[in-house]
Amino acid sequence: MGKKWIHILAAFAGIAAFLSIPVRGLALSDSSSYIRIGLYYGSSALSTANLENNTGHGSGYRFGYYDDSYHFTEVASTAQTQISMLKNSNIYLSGTTYYTYAPSGSYSTVGAYHIQLNTVYGSYSAASSAAKMYSGGFPAWIGGAYRARVGSYTTSAAAGAAMKSLGISNAEVVGGSETAITVTQTKTTAILFQFDGNGKNSLVVMPGKNNDVKAITWFKGYRYYGNFQYKRLSGGDLTVINVVPMEDYVKGILPYEMSSSWPREALKAQAVCARSYAACNYWKHQSLGFDLCNTTDCQVYRGVGSNSESSDQAVDDTAGLYVRYGDEIAETVYHSCDGGATEDVKNIWGSDLPYLKGVVDPFESYIAGSISSYYWNVTYTSAELTARLQSKGYACGNVVNVYISEYTPTGNPKTVTFVDSNGKTYSFSRTNLTSIFSTAGKSLRSYRYKIYSGSEEGTGGSVYYVNPGGGTLSSLNGVYALDGTGAAGQIGSSGNYVITGDGVQQLSPSSSSDTTASTTNSTFTISGSGWGHNLGMSQWGAYCMAKQGYTYDKILKFYYTNVTIS
Repeated sequence: MGKKWIHILAAFAGIAAFLSIPVRGLALSDSSSYIRIGLYYGSSALSTANLENNTGHGSGYRFGYYDDSYHFTEVASTAQTQISMLKNSNIYLSGTTYYTYAPSGSYSTVGAYHIQLNTVYGSYSAASSAAKMYSGGFPAWIGGAYRARVGSYTTSAAAGAAMKSLGISNAEVVGGSETAITVTQTKTTAILFQFDGNGKNSLVVMPGKNNDVKAITWFKGYRYYGNFQYKRLSGGDLTVINVVPMEDYVKGILPYEMSSSWPREALKAQAVCARSYAACNYWKHQSLGFDLCNTTDCQVYRGVGSNSESSDQAVDDTAGLYVRYGDEIAETVYHSCDGGATEDVKNIWGSDLPYLKGVVDPFESYIAGSISSYYWNVTYTSAELTARLQSKGYACGNVVNVYISEYTPTGNPKTVTFVDSNGKTYSFSRTNLTSIFSTAGKSLRSYRYKIYSGSEEGTGGSVYYVNPGGGTLSSLNGVYALDGTGAAGQIGSSGNYVITGDGVQQLSPSSSSDTTASTTNSTFTISGSGWGHNLGMSQWGAYCMAKQGYTYDKILKFYYTNVTIS
């Protein structure tokens, strides 16, 4: 019998491009909500993929597919605990490794061509019995019908010759399908089963011979809950997808995004963030046939191998809870540490969300010295920055000054200005600066920093200090001062003097003008704190807040503006 489950994606059709999604219509529960996570895809798609389980965590496998209503329909099964899925092409086995090319030395082959008996069978067991009549026979499910196939050959001609040699009548040669997947016993050429949905249905492998035990399956060095789906997009290699319940997915994120040894309330805050982010980004990778990937492009997900009692309990304690803004689940982006303040999303990515507002963060300061690489520096030469601007299409001269010309309310840079040797300025908002500062392996670790020319903080030219108030002026143009007789005169006219670091100096009209490019700087150092995009929750900030007794909901409400948790 097929196991019925409700695919949560149905609630999100047509709205995947939005940054946040309405809560209404979601069917979120541990038992019925599944999410599809791409493990290998695109350039990382696999020609072969192995699975392994054991009797303690659900041995054996069921094979089938999901129909349009997302019911799992079982079509075959095996008691083997180690199986490999191979694309239907010539695959070569040398030692214990599969190759798509003939390796040097001795090898055996799983060929793409087979002898198929012309009979259509009414069940998997009937097809299996017919296949066992021949050496190398195996059952297959092809386009909705059970068939019996024999052997594997590298060419159609070789399969035809074998059919004659074996005296098999009422049969034909088949193979080379761009949608077929061959299942073998791992490290052998023994075919257990073949599946071909003819492009309509993709192979799904459900670990365990039944649902009595919650199966844990090894794949590529990691352990996973849930099922595995295999797609051959455009006839290529195998896109491998882990189809897993939402809460198990969050358990596979938590120990990779936050240390399991951290305070429980910080872990709970991270669990709610991870769950909310996933709900907001369903179908992010729908063109590849799944919902979210397993990398930092979405959230780091490596299954359950690194779980701990503490991390699992944090997920269980917050099961089904989301960060919400009004009637929407919030886009709960997060980062490692903010360096002292988070930022408005519009100042980083250009869009605007009412709950992603910058906040001054005092909590990280308690342990900043213990956070690896919390403080950072990166130095650029004038030549490097000049080349970057010119590569962006700006016909600038040599960059001679760089300074922060505008700050956000939380004290982060909002606009950075470059000055060239011709005195021309080029100002860029935060959303455009990343590519300019990314050069020759250099980049900024966070969006909280200052810029220094030599040992001095960069400014828009000379800075003039006004006594006794302590204010500063960036220019003396249009500024008047009292001379020794008490008469007012414009600075720069004859007889005006200024006290500088070198003593008393007379100001001439040329020296009093605001020449932001008056001196050429050969290097510029950006000195910052924090690590990440400065949006939403700081993970180290959550750690510090939890250490000080804040609960997970208080942590979330500090970093996300005017939200609720439900």
